[in-house]
Amino acid sequence: MDPGNDKWPDSLQALYEQVAGALPEAVLTSRPQWAERLAEWVRAASLDERETAQAAAWSRLDSGSRSPGELLFLLAHCGELLWPYSEPPKELLQRLISRQEQLVQALKGGGQEEAVEPLVREVDAELSKVLTRYLKRHPEGLVDLVRGVRCTFDGRVLRFNETVELDLKVLLGSERRAIGRLDQLRALLPHLREGRDKLVGFIRERAAKMPWRECRDLLEEKLFQLVASPEGRSELRGFLGCYANGRRETRWCTRASLLLAGNLEGEGPLAVTESLCELLAYFEAPVDGVRGALQALVASMHEDKDLERHRLVADKCWERVEPKGEPGLALVLLWLEESFFRVALRQGAADAFERRNRARERVGVLPVAETLYWLAEECADLWPRVGSERRPGADELAAWRQEVTRRLARKPVLRKAAIEFFLWCAPDTAAAEAELVTLSLVKTSTDRRVLRRLGEHPSTRVRFRVRAINAWLAAGPEAAPDPETPATLTGALRHLRAAGTVGLGGGRTWLRDRDLEELLLGAFSRVERDFSARYPEHFREDEAQLVTRLLEDLKRELESIRSDLSILLSQGQPVPLELDLQYRRTREPVEGEPAPENPRPAGVELAFVLKVEVDSFLTTKRAVLVHTRKLEQRGAGQWAPNIRLAREQVDELLGQSESSFCLFLVPPSLRAECWMVPARLVRGLMEAQDSLSTVSREGVQRVARSLAQWMTYDLLGLWTGDDRPAMMERAEGRSERGPDFVVEVSIRKGGR
Repeated sequence: MDPGNDKWPDSLQALYEQVAGALPEAVLTSRPQWAERLAEWVRAASLDERETAQAAAWSRLDSGSRSPGELLFLLAHCGELLWPYSEPPKELLQRLISRQEQLVQALKGGGQEEAVEPLVREVDAELSKVLTRYLKRHPEGLVDLVRGVRCTFDGRVLRFNETVELDLKVLLGSERRAIGRLDQLRALLPHLREGRDKLVGFIRERAAKMPWRECRDLLEEKLFQLVASPEGRSELRGFLGCYANGRRETRWCTRASLLLAGNLEGEGPLAVTESLCELLAYFEAPVDGVRGALQALVASMHEDKDLERHRLVADKCWERVEPKGEPGLALVLLWLEESFFRVALRQGAADAFERRNRARERVGVLPVAETLYWLAEECADLWPRVGSERRPGADELAAWRQEVTRRLARKPVLRKAAIEFFLWCAPDTAAAEAELVTLSLVKTSTDRRVLRRLGEHPSTRVRFRVRAINAWLAAGPEAAPDPETPATLTGALRHLRAAGTVGLGGGRTWLRDRDLEELLLGAFSRVERDFSARYPEHFREDEAQLVTRLLEDLKRELESIRSDLSILLSQGQPVPLELDLQYRRTREPVEGEPAPENPRPAGVELAFVLKVEVDSFLTTKRAVLVHTRKLEQRGAGQWAPNIRLAREQVDELLGQSESSFCLFLVPPSLRAECWMVPARLVRGLMEAQDSLSTVSREGVQRVARSLAQWMTYDLLGLWTGDDRPAMMERAEGRSERGPDFVVEVSIRKGGR
């Protein structure tokens, strides 16, 4: 709008001149006639006339002294005069309310107090109409439109100045683009007088109904605009509180880590550094914000520059790290503190020893604290020398590797912490030493699992090094080792493998092949982890749909690893192994079909039918019954403390076979996995809590095994199953009350 354009359209000029010249005492009596003439004009006015009238009306409301007649006409009919054709003016509502107060004072001064109250209500309704209309066309201007006006929220309606109402459901509608309007409401949170928690809950509830993939990119840009703004730090908690899915968005965490590393290297604004640290602290499992912050520190560490901001980020990480739960992260922080300590000594800082001692006190509760201190000091001293003229000789490095292995290889917790530390923090100049030490620390299958999981580490350096080591372990020695001391990295790897430093084991199941078992476990774990991570998006689906999604993912994953199996088996296995998984639904729902007389109770029943053939003469076939239930949500973002399951369902399951289990579909908790518990154990849990219809979520989590482990070691390992003919008949869906799903798994393997 242009405040200087105060010319009315010709068709309305005469009416406004009459309004402006009306006597104060005749304003109220003349108003019905003005309203009728204005309504006739609105019905016949063109778009150009409306725009001209809009500009003229706002120029008179915005500035200048106005008569009571003008104020009454402009405010009582602002819904017909102020149309949102152009950009909304800033502080629109505050200016209109100010004019309303002038009108009230003028009427009271003229002795017309009895007409003030109904007139104020009418004007408030008109102001609400104007505000809603502007916000529907310009939702991004909410904060500018209402700035300076007191605001409250009662769970449905925003009230400005306690009288002007804005119905949020009318404002948001059902459009998919309502996420932008929700974010404007979120920006209003700092200005809210009352009802802040209610508005956060309202935004979270509406955001949860929107497809996350469609609004993720828009919210990501808004989030990092907040991070870059000076006042954005105070809004980060509210932002992630409104959009809870963002706390588990890996891409956001990676971007924040990269920005923090660039900010530390380029000496960006301190406020942005603090905002990024704050943001990384809010991420939740399976996203690891602490590792993202540490990755920024490790990537930007240079001893020839000021590290004051690095110390600030390290302090934030110490607040979030629990050394007992994450000794590996504690070791990384100790190494960083040792590096800070050496720089501080060179700079003559007075608090160098004090800061170093504080860091060690945080880790002092660990039984292996002394070993972690020693390793952090050794690496902080050795690694800078490796890339300089003071590089140690080959014999010195070999003796150092031997000492590290001697001190760390005895305890699994030390091996796990050191494997991640060496692959993550060793500079490129010391990469060969780090990889050799890592190989010497891989002693058991658990260590190899740790190594594989590091393939999903936030650090690119770690992922590349893990791929290289895993590729070498899979390929094996290419030739006999030389008798003399190896002179190259490849020769050293061959020497370690041939000397038995890296034990591969013979497997934990009848397959007698550790590599094959780990391949299957990894495939099942990927499917299980992805299903659990996406469960909050799909939990409203019924169990049958969720089970179908899970089984389809398992089937696709097994098909995709067949090529990997052929590569693996070509290096040592005399005959190929065939593994197949198929499933079918025994009762497909038919639209319009009446429900059966005795419907199955809540939940879905699966029957795993396993057929194993070894060397074409040893064959076994057995079945396992699995009852599936899902964890339900209680309120926005809150999961129920109990899982609904009738005790008679468990009793019926046990009455058919002791080889029965319960599968619980849940979101990520300590780990992203689904819980598999024997039906007999579930029955005992229900008896312990005296429950007939639920089982405790916490109790199930304590005793459960992951679905991936159960399928690899229990089902395929032949540690469970029922081969009775009656059981096989029911499991294969040939009886009257068969399972909902039949999952057929077949394995064909040659004998050794």
